[in-house]
Amino acid sequence: MDRLKAIDEQVFWWINSHYSDTLDWALWCLSQKWSWAIVILLVLLLVTLRKDRSSWMWFLIGIALCFLLADQISNNAIKDGIQRLRPCHALEDVRMFRTGKGGLYGFVSSHAANGFAVAMFVSLLYGGRRRQVGVAREGDRFWKSLGSGYRTPWIAPLMMTWAVLMSYSRPYLGKHYPGDIICGALLGLGIGAMVYFVISRIRFFIAARSSE
Repeated sequence: MDRLKAIDEQVFWWINSHYSDTLDWALWCLSQKWSWAIVILLVLLLVTLRKDRSSWMWFLIGIALCFLLADQISNNAIKDGIQRLRPCHALEDVRMFRTGKGGLYGFVSSHAANGFAVAMFVSLLYGGRRRQVGVAREGDRFWKSLGSGYRTPWIAPLMMTWAVLMSYSRPYLGKHYPGDIICGALLGLGIGAMVYFVISRIRFFIAARSSE
């Protein structure tokens, strides 16, 4: 365990010490909540409302559940239980750009958990090859529709790239160790997959009942 902590700290110092003016602003922007809102809004406008309008409510419910579960589990269940200090609280001379130290504890990263939960949910919802699972009758309301048949190969790489870059910004800005990020990402991936599975089951159940 001590060896892993030492490696975690070494990688943190490497990330935190390799900086530039361009990276400062780019990664600071990616770490802000308003940039998350822009990403989600773009998916909603460019994908959901254009290609899969019947799923807009399920998309928003899924995003809300991803944030709720990832944030509550990472903050209340894990951070308060493990109580690992953030590097900016535990180490001296940590470089920070336009950000405060925040709460004392950093394991796991809530940013990584939230980001990867959203990225996984959206990737499963719209990623991969086109899959037609059913055709809703004309006039059916959105809550009676079957799972989305729209698929595009570019959504998953884009969402995962966004989640990786956003997560990288956390040690870069001095807020988290890389281990906080990796474990937060794994938590988020699991939550995103679970939310997608549960919502898909609910939609299929509603669609089956409405066709009876």
